[in-house]
Parts: sequence; structure tokens; C-alpha cells
Amino acid sequence: MLELLPSLQFGEPFSELPSGDHVYITPNGKLVCRHGECSSTICHFLSEEGKALKNGLPPPARGGSRGKSVCDCTSTEGLNVKPSNTVKLPEAPSSLFEFLEMTGAESIKVKGKEARRVPHLPGPTFLTIDGRFCCRHGASLKSLRKREKIARPSNRLPTCGCALKPVPWRTGLKGLQLGKQCSCVLNTLKCN
Repeated sequence: MLELLPSLQFGEPFSELPSGDHVYITPNGKLVCRHGECSSTICHFLSEEGKALKNGLPPPARGGSRGKSVCDCTSTEGLNVKPSNTVKLPEAPSSLFEFLEMTGAESIKVKGKEARRVPHLPGPTFLTIDGRFCCRHGASLKSLRKREKIARPSNRLPTCGCALKPVPWRTGLKGLQLGKQCSCVLNTLKCN
């Protein structure tokens, strides 16, 4: 069964490790950990943490400033296997909104439009049927981030106090239609 993993990669269980954790396979055939991170990303995290330790510095946040990772893996065991050509890859959903709808994600109305809560994103973050990320009050990700950068209050910016974090760029959502009623994709975060 297709799952949305914490890095916002879609994946289905592929194998089970001796620890009981699963390795997942994505629609494009990548093997990822239970958090949705691939072997090279985990190796990068471990390398950066090793450099910091060697220099007596605290370890850097995994994922950096553009979408922190919850991955705490210390090994890439099971991720460096090449799936055979007979392995059936999972099918990506037609849109993120439809996936959230199918899985029964929390539903609310935002400015008269249906919106579904996106798991693994703080805030909480919702996705509207037309493909916009927003808070529970309808403030867009862009307007909330702009409000954080402005020193004095503005009547045109949201006043709800919500804070949404950026969508991780290591995500499986790149190129996937976000909303059900438009062809919005994560690469641009704009509706056509």
C-alpha cells in the first residue's frame, strides 16, 4: 500500500530489515528509509555530522534550512540493493490532494474551498483543492513567510500567528500535480 513518508516521498514497503524497520520503494524505483531518505542523503547527513564532531561543533540539522529531515538513520543498510527488473513499482497518485482525500486526511474549508491536512508538515499545513499550501486560516505559505521577514505589521499580511515551514526539496512531490482542480506542481508552486 502506498504511503506518504516524512520526507514527502511516496513509497511502498519493499523489504524488512533485521531491526524490523522497512525499506520502501518509490514510484521512480529508488529505495528509501522509513523516513523517505535515500542512501546518498543519509551518507551526506552522516558526513556533515562527522565533520562537525571532528571540529568540536554541534551537529548540523539534517536537511538544512529548506525542509528539515526527521531521519535519524545511522546506516544505509538495505538501501544499496538494486531492485530486480521484475519488481513492480508503485504507481504515483494523480495528485497530492487526491492521495490525501483517499487516505482520509483531516478536511476543512478554507475561504470556501476544501483543504486537506498534509501529514508530516508542521503548522499544521493544509493543501487546498486548487493546489495551494496554507494554514488553517487560509494564509498562504508565501504570505506567512513574507510576514516573518517584515519588521513592522502590515494590513495586507496575515494576522493569524501561524508559521508554516518550507516543503522539503528532497521530496517525491516534484513534478506531481498538487491540487485536484488545477495543474499546480511543486516545482513552481503556482497554478496554471
